Amino acid sequence: MDSFDYIVIGGGSGGNSSARRAAAYGAKVLAIERGRHNDGCGMGGTCVNFGCVPKKVMFNAAMHAEMLHTAKSYAFKDIKDVEYGSFDWSTLKKKRDAYVARLNGIYERNLGKNNISLVYGAAKFVDNHTVEVNGDKYTAKH
Repeated sequence: MDSFDYIVIGGGSGGNSSARRAAAYGAKVLAIERGRHNDGCGMGGTCVNFGCVPKKVMFNAAMHAEMLHTAKSYAFKDIKDVEYGSFDWSTLKKKRDAYVARLNGIYERNLGKNNISLVYGAAKFVDNHTVEVNGDKYTAKH
């Protein structure tokens, strides 16, 4: 059984901040993230994976389309009107997902830079100081 000073369950912004702060004070830290492969979010939590970030990518794409559509009204010349049927949604989705994956990697690398151990899997409490992930047990004071 591996022993730590501090265990954080969840790789969202709160979990990452908490883990990094504890590590900055010299704690031996373990972060546990369920991860996409276990029906979880992925590093960065809800905002990065399903909320704020992907929403803003989609919103910005829609704003660009609207700006192109109305550009002539603002004295832009030789702007072709946007044909919404010609828009490639699958490419936008791939680019959005690639952007989110890049952010997931940044969160993961930042944990590594701070010497924080990372385990992917669903955490289950065994007792007040022990969690089990993928059949392995980890203990911590906090």
